[in-house]
Amino acid sequence: KLLFLISALAVFSLLASAQEAKIDETFENITNIEVDVIFSNVNIEATDGNTVSVKGLIEWSNAKQDFEIITEVRGTTLHIEVDHPRNVKGNTSGNFDIKLPALTDVKVNTISGNVNAVGVGQQSIKLNSISGNLNGEKLTGDVKATTISGNIYLSGINGHVKTSSISGNLKLVDVDGNLK
Repeated sequence: KLLFLISALAVFSLLASAQEAKIDETFENITNIEVDVIFSNVNIEATDGNTVSVKGLIEWSNAKQDFEIITEVRGTTLHIEVDHPRNVKGNTSGNFDIKLPALTDVKVNTISGNVNAVGVGQQSIKLNSISGNLNGEKLTGDVKATTISGNIYLSGINGHVKTSSISGNLKLVDVDGNLK
């Protein structure tokens, strides 16, 4: 009985110490989206209609720190960011799923996260990760994909492409434009 009680107390203390911030919102009449997050994967997918749907969760283990998901609409641009402590301690992870109209331009910056973008863009798509993989498929507009430590895979791009990776592989398929 004592071992069960100690085990249950340990599990409860682990669950109690986990912190989280969530978002589940929709936005109308957005033509540009900017995402600046940390320790988070970002999945962007085109959908019908003119509504942007943002679902996200960031979790962290250090109860002395605080993270916040902030959204701001500036004209027709939706800005999403994770406000975080300067020196992050403990485990932190997040995931954002964003569904938006196909003709929406996208700019994503993440630290320690992967980015997947499918079927979006009108003029430009910018994908940047300090440490993560970048995947883009069926993108319209000029694409800039940059990662320091990660792979880049782009396929079905209708526009010019500029890519760079310091430590990673590049695979580009069916690019209809100049490549740098």
